[in-house]
Amino acid sequence: MAENNNLPPGIMKYSDHEVIVVPNRLTKALKVASVEQPDPVVAAEEALEELSGQFESWMGDECERLDEARQRVQAEGFTEGARQNLFRAAHDIKGHAATFGFPIAGDVAESLCRLIEQAPDLSAVPLNFIDQCVDAVRAIIRERDLVDAERTATTLAHELQVLADKLIEPNQATDGEGAPPLAP
Repeated sequence: MAENNNLPPGIMKYSDHEVIVVPNRLTKALKVASVEQPDPVVAAEEALEELSGQFESWMGDECERLDEARQRVQAEGFTEGARQNLFRAAHDIKGHAATFGFPIAGDVAESLCRLIEQAPDLSAVPLNFIDQCVDAVRAIIRERDLVDAERTATTLAHELQVLADKLIEPNQATDGEGAPPLAP
């Protein structure tokens, strides 16, 4: 016999009020986890650990895409296709870097993405800044195991972020010079 999916709601009556009880059709879809089934979070972490040996190779591939995008910008200028290509490559690194163990490379890629999105005139952005960002991402990934690499990478990422901010807002004062007073 066909199941009736349109069961009417029930009504529970109390001395001073009534409660409408809607049938819960989802209880049939509920699956109770047994003891033998692993915790999905633990299983995901284990799968991530198994893949971690490939992260550096994957980031290397992402760096190659970023470098190719940079070369296209150098050859064509900031055409719509070249700009989108560079943005996608930087955005992918920004998204993957922390998961793959390269969070500082993600910070540099984020500065490049922000610049591409927010610069008032992208054609006025010096190509050497794009080169610095791409080379920084590549160096951070390549040199991650060296002594003091993280400290150097953090400093580099911060400096590139400051430069990106200045390129996005060219009228921004540097080190308080010419800045309006904080108090009247």
